[in-house]
Amino acid sequence: MDHTNHHLEAVVDALVRAGNSFRPLPPGHGAGPFWTTQGGPECHMEAPIDFAVARAVPDQPAELQFNEDIDSIFCPLCWTPINGPGYRSQTVWDLGRMTLGVKVDDLDPEA
Repeated sequence: MDHTNHHLEAVVDALVRAGNSFRPLPPGHGAGPFWTTQGGPECHMEAPIDFAVARAVPDQPAELQFNEDIDSIFCPLCWTPINGPGYRSQTVWDLGRMTLGVKVDDLDPEA
């Protein structure tokens, strides 16, 4: 099994051909669409993900998860997300409680 994220490049390419773009990497981090982070690679799209375009890409792994409610595509084979701006606006980085990727609406203010 290939655990790289190369199979996701076709999805990003299709989204770019449909008019979206990916956020450029910071200087010194390469030129591709996938950022390397402590948690692994990830891609950040500038506009919301067009899920019809993403689903139409041929030869995708069946395991690919299309999460329209949080504007994200996730591949559990390589642990790589493709996130739209809706994902960034709906998530919270609360390191005090170690809550990563929790929708703001789901947080209990009394907790």
